[in-house]
Amino acid sequence: MKFNMRIFLMAFLLLYTIFIQDAYAYIDPGTGSYMLQLLIASLVGMLFALKIYWLKIKTFFLNLFKKNGSE
Repeated sequence: MKFNMRIFLMAFLLLYTIFIQDAYAYIDPGTGSYMLQLLIASLVGMLFALKIYWLKIKTFFLNLFKKNGSE
């Protein structure tokens, strides 16, 4: 019988999620603030990249949907 890695991984993940134990820990306010800063910085970075490449994106889609006179 051939060993199937996909079935093994799915079974492992299923058993791992069933037998999760409680972690008696907390996230302090500094960590929550840091995660919020990362989220905001990621969004601002994506918007800035979109602003920089907006003309290229716009011309790509205009050329993609532009009708040719030969058709």
